[in-house]
Amino acid sequence: MTADIPRITDDPHAREALSRVRVLYTDLDGTLVAKGGSILADADATPSLVVAEQIVALNRAGLAVVPISGRGRIQLRELTQLLGWDGYIAEAGGIIVHGTGLDFEDRVDLGEWPADAIPPGVSPFEAINDVRAAETLMEAFPGRIEHYAPWQLDREVSLLLRGCLDTREGQAVLDTLPLPLDLVDNGMLRSYGTLTCRDMPPHAYHVVPRGVCKARAIELDLAWRGLSREQAAAIGDSATDLQMADAVGVMALVANAFGSNGVTAGLKREPRDNVWCTAGERTEGWAEFARAWRGAIG
Repeated sequence: MTADIPRITDDPHAREALSRVRVLYTDLDGTLVAKGGSILADADATPSLVVAEQIVALNRAGLAVVPISGRGRIQLRELTQLLGWDGYIAEAGGIIVHGTGLDFEDRVDLGEWPADAIPPGVSPFEAINDVRAAETLMEAFPGRIEHYAPWQLDREVSLLLRGCLDTREGQAVLDTLPLPLDLVDNGMLRSYGTLTCRDMPPHAYHVVPRGVCKARAIELDLAWRGLSREQAAAIGDSATDLQMADAVGVMALVANAFGSNGVTAGLKREPRDNVWCTAGERTEGWAEFARAWRGAIG
């Protein structure tokens, strides 16, 4: 499939598009970090400065990088501060934050929910729990879905689950509940946890207010920053990340993205002219993109 997607470093149209980019929205797991979760490693988890050097170079150039992830606010605040960035998007698009200090500003997105969908003082996470979203999925798919421990803690907008589900079947179950919810597949995992399924790799899933997604969060963040779509790029490795192409001028997929059936199916179903690939996987692909971006900016 990569043969059909131009490489970000080879296509002059990519260089032209990158020359206008001022902010990068980056996925973390499988994209910015190596196997095992380190940024101080190459794609195979061998200790390396390949991506750290590019983070420093982007920071020196004054180019903004915004982590966008299914991780919660606490995890992303620490990571963002450590890497010298000043904003992040947490819980698969549900929380948008500018600043990592005491003077931060944040916005919680309820997606398509009306303002009065939940009582005052009740978080979206609490409302989703109140309608027994996780329990309903577990009852419908025993052994195939569970809480993604311990990362399901300290949530505000979404449930974080681990499972082996057909998202269409899972969504049909959620559609029986009194709140409008979406089931979002956030890509493959390495561990099955206590799941008994073995007919497919485990995936991370988010249950979010209907309409909440990474692409919508980027659109909201760009409006907040006063930037246009053409001034934004995104990079990722999953089908959920591919949807960010609808909100940015440049979408990059690291090479390992093409091991996902969801990515290849998404590209075949809806070809886009603003999607490029990297030759490198994970951290090495991220570093490749960063070098191309800086080169295009000049």
